Amino acid sequence: MNISFFPDATVDSDGDARLRALLSACFTDPCFRVRRFCHEMPGYRWLVTDPATGGWVAHLAGHDKVIGHPGGELRIFGVAEVCVLPDHRGRGHVRGLLAAAHSWASARRFPFAMLFGRREVYESSGYVAVDNPIRRLQNDGSWDLTPMKFAMARPLLDSAPPWPDGLIDLRGPLF
Repeated sequence: MNISFFPDATVDSDGDARLRALLSACFTDPCFRVRRFCHEMPGYRWLVTDPATGGWVAHLAGHDKVIGHPGGELRIFGVAEVCVLPDHRGRGHVRGLLAAAHSWASARRFPFAMLFGRREVYESSGYVAVDNPIRRLQNDGSWDLTPMKFAMARPLLDSAPPWPDGLIDLRGPLF
């Protein structure tokens, strides 16, 4: 599997167009027609390239986040916009992307990764459901404070503390 990594700040206009095309082909949200992120610009990206065509077939975005909780603050690695083109699914691309991103994040001492996704996709990569109420900024500028059935987290370090109890404050939108 040919996985590449790059900071989002290095994306040029061609890369932007290619990312928006990939994300639009994988997701129904029309936001990807005009930008390469849904809720918040990520800092980092991992991509799987098809060796036969050179085209990008799978993607993962990563965010360096500090969230709030009753005991203080916690730095997390936010995983977002994980996708695989329909014709390339079932080949382990999501697991490969997650393994590469987790390795990168653990080397930078992120104690946890967090994402919002389907359990049947992410449990095999070590994610567990997070039942905390989650404060997040909505598109209309209001704040929502409810648990999310798609919230999941996974420790990245053996020395990671337990996932915090109580309110998780994303201090912004979903990632």
